[in-house]
Order: sequence, then C-alpha cells, then structure tokens
Amino acid sequence: MGVTFIKPVANTLVVEDEINILNLLSAYLENAGHGVETASTGVAGLEKAMTSSFDFCIFDVMLPGKSGTEIAAAMRAAGNQTPVLFLAALGNETDILHGFAVGADDYIVKPFSPRELLVRVEAILRRSSAIGPDRGNLVSTGPIRLDDSQPTCNVDGENVDLTPHEYRILRHLLGRPNRVFERGSLIAALYGNEDAVSPKAIDVHVHHLRAKLGQDAGALIQTVRGFGYKYVPDGNRQMASARV
Repeated sequence: MGVTFIKPVANTLVVEDEINILNLLSAYLENAGHGVETASTGVAGLEKAMTSSFDFCIFDVMLPGKSGTEIAAAMRAAGNQTPVLFLAALGNETDILHGFAVGADDYIVKPFSPRELLVRVEAILRRSSAIGPDRGNLVSTGPIRLDDSQPTCNVDGENVDLTPHEYRILRHLLGRPNRVFERGSLIAALYGNEDAVSPKAIDVHVHHLRAKLGQDAGALIQTVRGFGYKYVPDGNRQMASARV
C-alpha cells in the first residue's frame, strides 16, 4: 500500500504592499488549503505578527513603514520562531545573507512562480514539523542539551533561544560528533537542496549560533578549513583543531 502525503495546512500571514501580488499569493495559499491573513504595510504587518499566532509568515522586504527584515528581527528578538519567507526584488548576495541573518527560513526573488513559492512554503513547514512534538528526542552532548519536542536548547542549565535554522544546524552536528559536515550537506539538511543558498549563508548561521552558545560551548563547533564544520564533544576539546 502506498503512503499518502497530506499537505501541511498553515495559518499564514502575508505582508506585501503590491496589491496584485498580495491577492495572487492569498489565492494560491487558500487554494492549497492554508488560512491567510494579510497586511499591506510594514507597520500593520508588525502589529499582526507580534499580537497574533501564525504557523508561517511571508514578508516582502521593501515595505512602507517597516521593512520585512525589521519585522522578522522584532519577532526573533521577542522569541517568536515562526518560519519566515522573504520576497524581494533584490537578489544580490548581501541582501540574501542579511535576510538569513535576521532569521529568515527562505528567500525568493521577484518575479517568482507562485507554484515554486508553494513548494517552498510546504518544504519549510515539513522541516519545521520534523523537529516538533512527534519526535520527542533528547540529545545531550557535552554542555549542550537539545529537546526536539519543544524544540529547545539548553547550555549548562541555561536556556538559549535559537532560530529554526540555528537549531537544525546544531542538531545535525550533535547527531554525529567529530564528523566533518561540508557546507553543502548542511544546506541540503536545511533546505533540501545543496544549491538552495550560498555556502556563506551557513557561515552566517554558525557565526550567530556560536555567539548564542557562549564562548566555551560555541568553541565546540570547529571550523574545518576548506570543508565545513564539526562538533567536538567537551571531553575531546584538547584534540580539536583551533576554531577559526
């Protein structure tokens, strides 16, 4: 008997100032079974994002009043880890890396195919549910403890707020201590495609991850020059190469 895949249904916030695009996105999302709430200014979008509960958010980067990146940054600062996808007319690497730095889960450049956007939305929702309550795994290595059922990160007894991407990278590294993971394999683990983003996006995530973990725990994520990263358990720290 074959396995039937049921598309994830999400309550989605879409913030876009171009009304034609806003209406098109709303129609596609609703036809796919998602609930949609909209806003056409950054100020209105920020208020809805901060006062209501959503499963997914789509923000245009350039919005009147508040930019999409400002909305996402405010959400993350408040501990809101709702997945965010950015829409942008700017496709250069600096803009994309900035989007990921403030907590984006994906980034799509205009003009885009609505079908492609739906595929990306559903992929992010599947990844998000993969670290949700159905798994209920505890991972404890050195000073770091991860709980996939929340998901939460604890370092030496203190909770650390991580973005979904930061959590997934750390979870991936802790799952195979001392193994070197190339940047491409980490991108594939996060996005399902090694070519989804620039390898520099992983470097940005790891930089922020180390800072949040603190000097001692952050140092356990080692850079392997020319390849990627590995997690070296606390007891093996003396064997680890110096972090770059």
